[in-house]
Amino acid sequence: DRVIVQDRDAEHPAWSPSGDRIAFATRNGRAGVWITTPDAGYVNFVSAQRAEPAWSPDGRTLALAELPGPDIGYNGDPDRVGDRDTQDDFGTTGRLWFVDAPSAPDASPSASSLPSVDRHLRNATAFAAFWKRMDTLYFRQSAPRHERWNAMRTSYESRALAAGSDGLLEQVLHDMLRERPPLRDAATGHAAVSSAHPVATAAGLEMLRKGANVVVSAVGVSFALGVVEPDASGLGGYGQMLVRMRHMDRPVLIEFMSRAPEEASLANGALMRRGGKTLDGPILVNVPGTLAGMELAWKRYGSRKVTWAEIVAPAVRAAEQGFIVSEGLATTLTTEREHFLKHPGARALFFPSGEPFHAGDTLRNPDLARTLRTIADSGATPFYSGSIAKRIVADLRGQGNAMRAADMARYYAAEREPVSSTYRGYTLYSSAPPASGGATLMSQLGSLEQQAAPRSYTEDAATLHAMIEAWKLVPSIRGRVADPGLWPVQLDAFLSKDSARARWRCFSAQRALTPSDIRGDTLPCAKQGTRVSSASGGKGSESECSDHEASAQDQFCHKTGTTAFAVADADGNIVSATQTLGTWGGNFYVTPGLGFLYNDKLDSYASDPDEYGARLPNARHGSTLAPTIVFHGDGVARRPVLAVAAAGNSWITSAVYSVVTGVLDQHLDAQRAIELPRFLLERPSGDAKGNYAIQIEDGFSPDVLRDLGTLGQAFQRISLPGELRMGYAAVVTVGD
Repeated sequence: DRVIVQDRDAEHPAWSPSGDRIAFATRNGRAGVWITTPDAGYVNFVSAQRAEPAWSPDGRTLALAELPGPDIGYNGDPDRVGDRDTQDDFGTTGRLWFVDAPSAPDASPSASSLPSVDRHLRNATAFAAFWKRMDTLYFRQSAPRHERWNAMRTSYESRALAAGSDGLLEQVLHDMLRERPPLRDAATGHAAVSSAHPVATAAGLEMLRKGANVVVSAVGVSFALGVVEPDASGLGGYGQMLVRMRHMDRPVLIEFMSRAPEEASLANGALMRRGGKTLDGPILVNVPGTLAGMELAWKRYGSRKVTWAEIVAPAVRAAEQGFIVSEGLATTLTTEREHFLKHPGARALFFPSGEPFHAGDTLRNPDLARTLRTIADSGATPFYSGSIAKRIVADLRGQGNAMRAADMARYYAAEREPVSSTYRGYTLYSSAPPASGGATLMSQLGSLEQQAAPRSYTEDAATLHAMIEAWKLVPSIRGRVADPGLWPVQLDAFLSKDSARARWRCFSAQRALTPSDIRGDTLPCAKQGTRVSSASGGKGSESECSDHEASAQDQFCHKTGTTAFAVADADGNIVSATQTLGTWGGNFYVTPGLGFLYNDKLDSYASDPDEYGARLPNARHGSTLAPTIVFHGDGVARRPVLAVAAAGNSWITSAVYSVVTGVLDQHLDAQRAIELPRFLLERPSGDAKGNYAIQIEDGFSPDVLRDLGTLGQAFQRISLPGELRMGYAAVVTVGD
């Protein structure tokens, strides 16, 4: 054996029938299909398509079968549909080309001839599958919604059967989705609680009914979520909470991000495994912050009509009496099974029979109930400097973690100024460093504001194009956003209206921006000599597995596991919060007897000690968290109109961006804004030119996608027709 091509990642090799040539595909460098000889006498470029090659019997032609886009990975989306590939009637993959070989690149390609299809049968099958899937996922549980959806079947089925092509059929299904009932009924009242789980929402409402304010309600939600969504957040996690009480001039941000133990700096070589990456386990744990954040919020802004013990009580009940396992938790346990099973504490809690809990099962967690009772009796003190802290440190340090008792005792949650900006007459407040989500949102909106008269981005190509381009023009967080206690934070590039106007000079209504248009601190596409910040400038501030920009191709990365919630009342008191463990399942480790999973953020720092966001002693890590509160107007006359927070790694940015523009620009209610299909800007590592790709959920007009395709926007659909898959959000709107 010998290496004949080593300057690119080769895959899908195919020998010619005569054995004198090898065709192969590449996904990095210049992606495409190539031909070489066994002695590497030449390497010819055959096609720019990302495809798997196969030879014709005479060796004169290559058949190129299009390969699918990169796997988006598990991101907390419940497994409700089974095998997606067998159900995708309108996927963009599956095309076949024939190319002469050898020849000049892409010379005389011809499309394959496929047998004609029974159009009526294909339409009937596709429509029936679409209708049934939507009914099963969203409408069957509600008689009124099911009745409306069933009535729509009659009126749209005849149109679907008459469609003369897949494109026309897809348009019929899209028209049907535009008229469908909401997936859930929007709740209204004097106060509102929005969270990811009914048990947690009930805990928040219980506090409000007892006379507590929105902060107390939010703290109750936080504790309950840590029980019923143990894979997404809890005592071992971290987050940020935005609080606005009626007497405040502006909201305050409570920051409770995790901190690196003092002995866990980059100089500690004992912590490094697999070239710096550890997949799971106790070594990954940073000092948790969630409990400190909740206690600070309660002490500073909570009403005293409900005691601390009463706030924790619903969570204790859920842990002790048990709760129904959700589809999301069941999917996490199945998907991440190999990681959970490595650790006895997690195995005993989530796999007591050797198999994971399934959706609908009852899970009891008496260890967590005991831990929560201790906290209910004595507050956060036992957790950070008492009996619980001793057990945490003894267990983690005994297994290689750098945690000491002093690290736990010195942890504190901090009040910070939220990031703030304006947009079309609204004032927005969002997460602050070390989180970058708020800065990203303000930059997106600052650029989008330059585009007049936005319309529904799912139906209007110009609006969607502008929203995508505004995202491309967001400055890099590298060298700008990190722990403000250790690095000088630089947010002007994100918040300055002058910077937004300068960046928007790059925008073209006729074509999509490419990475070559946006590089360095001086954008080539902007006016010459204008200093503006690009998405590729500055030093790196996050590791490959950070919350910020983890590559979908990175084998060491898991998608971020997060939850979000919002609480508001008619008096203008409002809370928006995001809390998380880092990935779905955190570090997959449970200290025996304590009952909760930990965060995994020790690997979420830059690897160069001179960079922003490096793993220094006591450094708080970065994140894309973006809890947001929006006011209409400015100054003393402004009033709150929206609270939004989201979960889902990079999809946090997508969800908050779509909800904010949906409410402010399209004037949607909270439920319809949540149901807007998401899109996510990505630069897949397999794209040779580094071009942007936009991952999209279904729900965009086929005409819009076709129009933007001609401008150079490249879309990858990641959900089945009608399915909303990514970017869970909690939204509360406040009326006049």
